Amino acid sequence: MKLRAVILAATVSAFAIPAFAAPVATVNGAAIDNSEVQAIMSMSPALAKEPNAREQVVQNLVNMEVLSQYAVNHKLGQTADVKERLAMAKRQILADAAVEQYVKEHPIPETDIQNAYNKFVQAMGKKEFEVRHILVKTKTEADKIMGDLKAGQKFSALAEKYSIDKASAAHGGELGWIVPGMVVPPFAQAIETAPIDKPVGPVQTQFGYHVIEVQATRALTPPPLSAMKDRIKTQLQQQEAAKFVSNLRSQAKINITK
Repeated sequence: MKLRAVILAATVSAFAIPAFAAPVATVNGAAIDNSEVQAIMSMSPALAKEPNAREQVVQNLVNMEVLSQYAVNHKLGQTADVKERLAMAKRQILADAAVEQYVKEHPIPETDIQNAYNKFVQAMGKKEFEVRHILVKTKTEADKIMGDLKAGQKFSALAEKYSIDKASAAHGGELGWIVPGMVVPPFAQAIETAPIDKPVGPVQTQFGYHVIEVQATRALTPPPLSAMKDRIKTQLQQQEAAKFVSNLRSQAKINITK
């Protein structure tokens, strides 16, 4: 993240952080608190590791304050454009505060995290499959490719020549290791039932018609809950926040002019 972006984001969030030390600088008598510096440093661990990172942050905050004072002195805050941007920033800050408070007051139960993890493990299955495919638009094309393969033509050459999935076609149709839960159901069913090194198809999905070959399988060990917990918790919090917003919308009188 660029330094300016970090500073802007952290300066906004710093409004909610009380000052806990003497000012790190003053600009025409206006104080820049250490809390602002700490907020910026904490938001970007990579920035914090840079040489003289703290000095960079302080100097940039000084620049922002100088410019802010200039804008105030020249009444730039009275222009229609700046007023609109300030109003949008205020609306965003208040919206963020509402979501943050809701999430804080409605912690995700450990049982919900465990249940979500269990569903994730179940969706992963017990195997993963090394797969390559050839994707074409019509069944006729796929049938012809199946015939070419039975006649001894190389899968990789046909993929490079015919597949409309250009990313995999450039590598002979290789998709790498796939977990069935990652792909659409017809494709997943095909790879779970296909014999090793024997093309199957055509398999129709919303993307077209696939000729599929499973090259190998191996046991799949899901990551432990400890490695997934923070990600799952964040996803559940996002879901709850979305429900919170939806509920507020259902209670509000909303009129969208078309």
